[in-house]
Amino acid sequence: MSHLSSCQMRFLYKVLCVLAVVAMVVPLLTRLPHEPLTASFHSKATTEEPEFAIVVCRDKNDSEKDATGFQRQLRQISVLLKSAASLTSETLIFNIVADSYATYETVTNLTASWPAAYRERVVFDEFKEVFYPPGAEDMMNMFRLCATERLFLAQTFEDKDAVVFLDTDTLFLMPPENLWRKVYEFNPHQVIGIAPCLYMYGPRFKKFPTYGSSGLNAGVLVMNLTRLRAFEGGWTENIMHILDKYKTKLSLADQDILNILFSNKTTAKHLYELGCEWNYREKLCSKGRNKCKRAQQLGVGLLHGAALTFVNDKEQKFQAVFDAWERHQLGESEKALLASLRTTLRRQKRSQGCSRLHFIDKILLQGLENTLRGRH
Repeated sequence: MSHLSSCQMRFLYKVLCVLAVVAMVVPLLTRLPHEPLTASFHSKATTEEPEFAIVVCRDKNDSEKDATGFQRQLRQISVLLKSAASLTSETLIFNIVADSYATYETVTNLTASWPAAYRERVVFDEFKEVFYPPGAEDMMNMFRLCATERLFLAQTFEDKDAVVFLDTDTLFLMPPENLWRKVYEFNPHQVIGIAPCLYMYGPRFKKFPTYGSSGLNAGVLVMNLTRLRAFEGGWTENIMHILDKYKTKLSLADQDILNILFSNKTTAKHLYELGCEWNYREKLCSKGRNKCKRAQQLGVGLLHGAALTFVNDKEQKFQAVFDAWERHQLGESEKALLASLRTTLRRQKRSQGCSRLHFIDKILLQGLENTLRGRH
C-alpha cells in the first residue's frame, strides 16, 4: 500500500466503497416482495413435477342427479386422471383434498387396475383433509359441498409453492404439463391464473362487482401458493371481508368471491388471465357462436363439463368426448381413440346447443390431434 500514489489510493477507496454498497443492496433486491416464486422453485423450473389438486366431499344424502353425486364424481375423476395419464410425458402429482380418508382412498384406488406404465405417470400425494380457517367453517356448505375449499389451498398445502386446482368435471385434450407451466408465465405481481367466463354474468349477478366485462370461471385455478400466502392484506382476510359484505348475494360462492376480489384495478394486477382454451365450457358455444377465439385457433386444452354437461344428455358434443375417454382402455392407441371420437362427433346431427356451431368438431379435436401429431 505504501507504494501507491495518493490518486491510486483514492481510486482504490472508491472501488471498495462501490463493492461494499453492492454487497449490501443485492441481498435486499433478492428479498423484494412478490418475488416470482421461491428460489428453490425456480431452480427446478425444468424438472419440477407438475402438481394438481382436486377436492372431493361425499354428501351422504346426495342424488346422482345432483351436481354433488359421489358416483358421478368418481366417474368424472376417473376420466380426468385417464386423460392426464394418456397425454402427459411427465410424472404428475395429484393432491386429493377430501372430507375423509375413506373418500381419499376411494379416489386413489381408481388407478389401481391401470397398466403399470400409466400408474407411474400419476402419483398421489398424501391425504389432505378439507380445511377451513377458524370462523369460515360454514363456507363448506355454500353453493356445493366443499366447493369453497379451493379458496384455502394455500393454507391446506403450506409446504407447496404452486398447484393447479381442477374441478372434478374436467378432462385434458392437451398435455397437463402445458397448463402447469402457465405458472412460470406469471409476472412478478401475479398470484393466480383464472380464465374469463366470456359471457355476461347476467342481471342477477350485478348485485356485486365482477372482473372485466364477463367475469371469471373458477373451475381451473393456476395458483402460486407462495404468493397467495403473502397476498397484500392477507388472502384469507380479503376473502372473509368479501364474505361478510356480500354473503346474501353470493350465488356461486367461491367463483363470486374471486370475481369480487379481482374486480378493481388494484387487485386485478395480481391476476393472470388464463387462456379460455384451458377452461372450455358449453357456455362458450351453446348459442351457436364460439366465444373463445383461442380454442378455435389452438384447439381445446381442457374441457370443462360444468353444470353436468358430460352426463345430462343435453350437449351431445361434450358428452361424446367424455364417453370416448371413459370407454378408452389405457394401453390402446390414442390414435384409435381420436379416430373413434372423430366419427362419433361427425354423427352428432342435433341442431341445438354447441352442435349448431359448424366448426365445433374442429375445436374439440384440434388440441388432441396436435398433441398426438407432436409425438411423432
